[in-house]
Amino acid sequence: MVYVDEIETQSLAIGSVMEIGDVFRAAPYSRILAVQKEGGVKSDVYRFRDYSIFSLESSPPLEPVQIQTFSYHHRPIQVDNVRILGVSTAGVFQVGGIEHIDALNYTKHFRDLADEQ
Repeated sequence: MVYVDEIETQSLAIGSVMEIGDVFRAAPYSRILAVQKEGGVKSDVYRFRDYSIFSLESSPPLEPVQIQTFSYHHRPIQVDNVRILGVSTAGVFQVGGIEHIDALNYTKHFRDLADEQ
């Protein structure tokens, strides 16, 4: 059991997860193609397939890290107040237990300036 009095979140975006309670697996995922174009983007088309970063395979998962944990079989998790400015880009905010997290984000950010053309 998880009891939360108040969570204030301003922003949760781009493939992110907010979870209250236990979950076995979270796998947030995002692909972002961010273009800063001088004069604004008009009719130009930008495609993920045109950039090699989006076809890369993710690295294999790391071995689990052994940490000292606490089990609350007979006691709930109690949280008073949480204030979150933002969770973004395949991020996870969770109050509770989780067995596996497999977050993946590919971002290509570039500028398209008029004097470079």
